[in-house]
Amino acid sequence: MKIVPLAFESMGVRSMATFVETDQKILIDPGTSIAPKRFGYPPWKNEFDALYETRARIEEYAEKADIVTISHYHHDHYTPFELGKFLDSSPNSAEKVYQGKQLFIKHPTSQINKSQQKRAADFLKNLKDLDCEVSYADGNSFEVGDTSIKFSNPLPHGSEGSKLGFVVAVTMRWDGKSLMHASDVQGPIYDAAKQAILDENPDTLILSGPPIYLQGFAVERKDIESARNNLIEISGEIPRIIVDHHLLRDLRCFNFIKSVKEKSCGEVLTASEVIDNEPNLLEARRKEFYRV
Repeated sequence: MKIVPLAFESMGVRSMATFVETDQKILIDPGTSIAPKRFGYPPWKNEFDALYETRARIEEYAEKADIVTISHYHHDHYTPFELGKFLDSSPNSAEKVYQGKQLFIKHPTSQINKSQQKRAADFLKNLKDLDCEVSYADGNSFEVGDTSIKFSNPLPHGSEGSKLGFVVAVTMRWDGKSLMHASDVQGPIYDAAKQAILDENPDTLILSGPPIYLQGFAVERKDIESARNNLIEISGEIPRIIVDHHLLRDLRCFNFIKSVKEKSCGEVLTASEVIDNEPNLLEARRKEFYRV
């Protein structure tokens, strides 16, 4: 099983886009974006560079993919058809990603908040013009070739009752190996999300760490500590954990990762380190770029 991180915060953008190769070629959460404002500043030039680079990388791997999965409808997790309205990108970027693919997507009307429900409706409307096979993922399992693809029931986007809606995690098994991609569980903060991960017990887990940059005004300290304790527990069972995304929007992320590693029995690393690159945190350093 080949795992290729394509775009993550450790690679300069907001994303968890990942390519997986078994006997199938699978693209997970093909979105990439940057924060319109952080520390009161718009994106610095290097963030736009990273955005275009990761967008091109996602399109490149989309050409190879047979299957595309979408955990939820935030722009850093899927390519919207209206992408051209937001940045100077190829107007047919979405077509490149979805044309001719087998799609496993978050259910567009069940356990979904209003904003994502609207995005999902627009997304499905545009897919009608493409040659796609669409299946709703929530709580379902599929066998494609020799690869097993299993989706979780919807999990909160962060803590229980989150206004940001729900996400579905995906677990893939092939040739005795397993990978779980747990998008935007933010830690996991929620104990049921932790249990869903432990129940699957994959060889490799990719997940979003907690949004420590929001602590004190959108996320409570107890939620961050819950995420830390849950991740420590998970790291005692799963040999390889790739933690990234929300966590790496704050330079304090390295102290958090260190605190998990100190009590971990396995490997804990960022997505960029999987491909032997040092983490390149751009959003977290935006204020630094402007001050220089």
